[in-house]
This record gives sequence, structure tokens and C-alpha cells, in this order.
Amino acid sequence: MSHSIQHYSELADLILELQMAMQSAHVWEIDEPSIEALASEQPFCIDTMTFEQWLRYVLIERFKIMIEHQEPLPNRCHISPMVEEAFRGLEPAKVKDLILITDAIDRFLSRLVATQ
Repeated sequence: MSHSIQHYSELADLILELQMAMQSAHVWEIDEPSIEALASEQPFCIDTMTFEQWLRYVLIERFKIMIEHQEPLPNRCHISPMVEEAFRGLEPAKVKDLILITDAIDRFLSRLVATQ
């Protein structure tokens, strides 16, 4: 089932919130991964890049493409446990913001599946 323009707009807002939270936590300004690193087949490209690189250059960029082309959205992403683990050394309030936003993205995607 295709998603409405409103669904893509909601996801775009959530992705923008994630970007702002990453900027606030000082994990946005990172080196762009190489083409080879992006070709990784491992979950989160764990073998070729940092988690923050994966969030910025893989997850966010894929969502932007899906939104722009109104492609089918995933059923869920459930990345907040990885966010909690990867950013354990950051200020707790910043990590909490990142977890809340990634949880909101997962709830949003799960809700879309439930309404189909």
C-alpha cells in the first residue's frame, strides 16, 4: 500500500529532528565514508564506518531518497538500542534526545504497518 504525502512529511520532520539532535550532540560533523565503506553488507556498516557515519550517510540519506521518490518505507528500524550503546560516552541528556527521536521514528514506521 502506498503512503500518503502526510506520511512522508511526518518522516521528513522526524529525520530533521534526528539531524538536529546529532548536531546538538556534536556527532554530525564527521568525515564522509568512502564508496567502499558504503558498500558494506554488515549491519550498520559496522566493519567499515562509525555508527554516527552510518546514521548520517546511510540511514538519513536512504530515508531522504525514500521521501523524495515516495518509495515504500520500511516496517521499522529499531535502532535506539544501538544509539544507546554507540553514544554511551556522550552527555546523558544528548543521548536521551537521540534515543527518543530514534524511538519516535520506529513508532512512526510501526504505526504505518499497523494501519495498512
